[in-house]
Amino acid sequence: MDIPFIPAHSSNYARGRTAPILWIVVHYTANDGDTDTNNAHYFQGAGRGASAHYFVDEDSITQTVRDSDTAWHCGAERGGSYFNGARNANSIGIEMCSDVVGGRYTITEQTAARTAGLVRSLMDKYNIPLSRVCRHYDVTHKACPEPWVRNPQLWEDFKRRLVEEEDGMIEKKNVLLNGTAYPCECIEKDGYNFVKMRSLTQAGYDVVFDAARQMPAITAPQCRPFVPEGDEAVQDAVDALQEVCGLEEQTIAYLLRYEYGDELVRKLAAGLR
Repeated sequence: MDIPFIPAHSSNYARGRTAPILWIVVHYTANDGDTDTNNAHYFQGAGRGASAHYFVDEDSITQTVRDSDTAWHCGAERGGSYFNGARNANSIGIEMCSDVVGGRYTITEQTAARTAGLVRSLMDKYNIPLSRVCRHYDVTHKACPEPWVRNPQLWEDFKRRLVEEEDGMIEKKNVLLNGTAYPCECIEKDGYNFVKMRSLTQAGYDVVFDAARQMPAITAPQCRPFVPEGDEAVQDAVDALQEVCGLEEQTIAYLLRYEYGDELVRKLAAGLR
């Protein structure tokens, strides 16, 4: 993962570490429409009293403190308590850029997906288990990231994504399926995009397991009626294809779904005759 580095001012973090990296702590910036580079430039100023290793927005990531240095991101307020083992000295801090929608903070899907990819790569790099990936809230009970404290299911969804991302980075993309755009979860790996079968099901496709062939089977959604009503020419063509080629009804129905499916079936039948 190629991540640009814009160094924070040396007064905003501590050089080196006094403990190994054991935790990853996820935060949010509590801003509206900020970017990773905006935040990086802000922390180039002296005396901010805080820092993070990475800032993430919808389309990019910027590192501001080296992993080998100690960012000040999850310390308890004076006299405050800690609720797990994460500390500044043994963790990497990641700040997600936020937006305000309807008067509430939100983390966009793109930012969450990009953050998940970063967290997954750091988990692999430092051999950090999922049990030691946490929110700032889990460290000090500060409401951060606020959307994922207000709605804990969003945090559970994020952690599930980390497990699923072991073989690639999951992103939601619009995918054209037979000319219609559907939002699908895709895994990008080795330059290829793989669409999750669950997304195909949500798009209306019938995804089942063919026990006889021992493989998944996918049926296109919303097929037109097998025989277009009142079209004898198409009916004759269908009969010819079944008689000569032995095509199953499902296969022909799939052909008929296309804009010029009727014409295609007629031409195929004419060629056979």
